[in-house]
Amino acid sequence: MMPIKLTRTATSLAASALLLAACGGGGGETAVVADPLIAGTDVPQSATTSSAGAVAFVKSVAATSDDSASPIVVGDVTLATSDTDEPDGGV
Repeated sequence: MMPIKLTRTATSLAASALLLAACGGGGGETAVVADPLIAGTDVPQSATTSSAGAVAFVKSVAATSDDSASPIVVGDVTLATSDTDEPDGGV
C-alpha cells in the first residue's frame, strides 16, 4: 500500500497531465482580432463605423496616463459621427 502523500502526488500528476492533454495545441490556427485596426494606423475599425465606437476609442486614449508612450497614428482616418445617437453622458 502506498503512503497517502505519494498517492496524492501521483493523482495530482495524472490530473495535470490530463488537463494539459485536453488543452491541445490547436496547431496552426491564428487568433482573430476582435476589433482590427485600420491599416497603417492605431485606430480600430469600430471607431470609423459607429459613433459609439468612436467615443469608446477616444475614451480609451484619454484614459491612458503614460506620458512616455509613443503618439498614436491616426493617418487620414475619420471617426464616425451620428446625428441620431443619444449623447454619451460619460463624456
